[in-house]
Parts: sequence; C-alpha cells; structure tokens
Amino acid sequence: MTLEVETVPDEGVAVVASAPAGVHPRPIDWFVLLVLVAIWGSTYAVVRIAVRSIDPAWLVAGRQGGAAVLIAAWLGATHLFASSRPAAGAPPYEPVSARAIFWFSLVGIVFNALPLTLYALAAKTTPSAVLAICNGGTPIFTALAAHLIFADDRLTPRRAIGVAMGFGGLIVLVGPELAGASAGAAGLALAIIGALLYAGSGIGARFAPRISPTASTLIIMLSGALVALPTAFIAAPFPTHATPEAIVALAALAAIPSAFAFVIWIWLIQRTGAVFVSLSNYMMPLWATVLGVVLMHETIGWTAAVALGLIFAGVAIASRKPRVSRSMP
Repeated sequence: MTLEVETVPDEGVAVVASAPAGVHPRPIDWFVLLVLVAIWGSTYAVVRIAVRSIDPAWLVAGRQGGAAVLIAAWLGATHLFASSRPAAGAPPYEPVSARAIFWFSLVGIVFNALPLTLYALAAKTTPSAVLAICNGGTPIFTALAAHLIFADDRLTPRRAIGVAMGFGGLIVLVGPELAGASAGAAGLALAIIGALLYAGSGIGARFAPRISPTASTLIIMLSGALVALPTAFIAAPFPTHATPEAIVALAALAAIPSAFAFVIWIWLIQRTGAVFVSLSNYMMPLWATVLGVVLMHETIGWTAAVALGLIFAGVAIASRKPRVSRSMP
C-alpha cells in the first residue's frame, strides 16, 4: 500500500490512500470486473422497463435513495460502519472521517448522480450507439487523469495502446448502428460531459481515505439521493401511476447495480486502481451482444467478431503486468 501526501488548505498535511503500487489484476480481480460488466451491461434493459411510467429524474432519485436505505440496513444489521474487516493480509480500513465523507459525497453527487441525469436527458434525443461511443471515452479520460495525478498509475505506451485498441473495438462494434443516426449537439455535449464526470468517479475514490467499501457506498448513494430527490420534485411530478413492473424494475436497479455493484466497484478500485476498473466500459457492449446471441439467438457478424478481438486484446494489453528486467549480480 502506497501513500501519497498532499497539502490541503487549512488542514495541514493529509494522507491520501491509493491503490497498491505495482499490484496487477489477479484472477479474482478479473472475475469481479466481469461481474460488474454483467450487472451494469444488463442495466439498460431494466431501465427501459422503469422509464415507461417513471420519469428519469425520479428513476435516478429512486435508485440512489433505495440503495442508501439498503446499505444502511445492512450496515446497521452487521455493525460494519464503525469497524470493518478487510481481506486477510490487507491493511485495516480507516474509520469514517470528515475527509472520507467529503470525497465520497463528491463522487456521489458530481461523479454519479449528475452524469446519470445527463445521460438520461441525452437519451431523449441521442441514439444509443452514440451514447455508447461517448461512454467509451470514460477509460480514456480516466487514464489521462490518472497519469497526471497518480505517480503509480502512469499512462505507459503499452497502456495507451491497450486503451486505444479497446476504444477502436467499441467503434467497430457500434459503428453499423451509427449509419443514418443523427445526434443533436445538446445531447452529444451532455453525453460527453457525462463521460468526463464518470472518469472522475474512480479518481475521487482513489483520493478518498481507505474506508470499507460498504460504508463508502452508503456515503455515495446517500449524498447523491439528497441532491437527486429535490431535483426530481422540481423536474417532474411524483410517479403516482407507476406500473408494478416499473416499481419492481426500480427496486432491482437500487439493489443490484446501485448498491451491490458499487460495493464491489470500490473494493476493486482499492485493489487495482481506477484505470483497470474503467475498462469495463468497453466490455459492457460486448456483454449486451453475448446476451443477444444466447437469449435472442442473434448471429455475430464479422464486425462484432473483430470488435470482440480488439476489445479483449486492448483490455489485456492495458492491464498486462510488464516484464521486470533483472540485472546480473
């Protein structure tokens, strides 16, 4: 575990916990990343069900508020908020402090609730393929920001090639859908800003003190809900006529992609850093393609096959452990 020191105005010197330097993804990290891809890659279908009778503003508020309630109930039942136990051999978690609340609230409000709202607004006028391309910029923005901020997360030529290959694969995958698609300038700008903000979530999580992932998720979701709820009251009427299917979809979104997935997302960032986790943005469209093949019996064309190879090769190159040269004694 490395520690970076930064000067904070009026607070003297503060210690910022970062991901372990030199630690590269292990099989368990790849498994957790694929779980995140499966969860977040399946979210769009559930969102389509919910928004049939629930306004996007209320959907965001309901997801974050419901997730906060679930996490708070879990923490209260297991008494994990005051003292949590990390994995064996890992450094102990720090107690929840004002600094932790600040950083994870920033993640919850600026880097989670706000981009969710921006993408919901952009979806009204922007095709999904265009949104996928914009969202695919998140790993690029994350890699550039990490390179400038963290000494142990530099953008090496190998990592840059991997990130670029992943983005190229994403373009190949959704490129056919772009034919004839038109995106308004406003919707496109909202999506790009959303991708920039999503990139900040991983950076903010690395700056935050190393508290338990469950407590981190509670702060993220609660802070986001405190902003999203009044925004929803202003933006749209309360969804009193929501269908049972939409309510179930909203509950599922709060429990799985908002509560559970964020817990393991924080855990994975603490282990591997923000850049590796951001590569899931390239793999989510592939997950949707796999679901189409398995569940809808769709066929994969040559473009999807090429995209599959580019994305997986790019992710592998970007996260591959570099060779260590050993000098003779």
